[in-house]
Amino acid sequence: MAKKPQAAPVRSPKMNKGKVLLYAMIAIPIAFMIIPTVIVLCFWLLPSFVAFLMERRKGWYGGACVGALNLAGASPYLTDLWFHNHTVEGAFDILSNIWALLVVYGCAAIGWAVYITTPSIVSAFMAMTADRRITVLKDQQKELVLKWGPDVESVYEPEDKGDKPMPA
Repeated sequence: MAKKPQAAPVRSPKMNKGKVLLYAMIAIPIAFMIIPTVIVLCFWLLPSFVAFLMERRKGWYGGACVGALNLAGASPYLTDLWFHNHTVEGAFDILSNIWALLVVYGCAAIGWAVYITTPSIVSAFMAMTADRRITVLKDQQKELVLKWGPDVESVYEPEDKGDKPMPA
């Protein structure tokens, strides 16, 4: 028997110490700079996290819908945090603002409402479109009967293939 050629062992790419140090030098200052933003977003985007966790269907439509409107509600307060008082104290000041909380969670509630009502609206629209198409086709059929006679009105019935024996 002939021997099969052996494949070369798969080697995982190694990250040298210089790259790790470079990434750490970049990531650590950025992490400390965005702590107030992370504090605010972790609290305010809870409805979005729940929407992503609760998604049962294929895709992330619920999380995307709720998350987009939730982030839209948070954006004015985030820009205020970024451009005026980007500190941990400023983050807690914004979190303690009851109106900001109502706006952000209200937008998330609107996102849930959009996610829940959209399928029924789309199905109703599709049903109305199909009904309209059926009435148009029946009107066209009546015009053909008037033009060509009642023979055009016959119903097509396909042959039942179960009755005939299979050809040899």
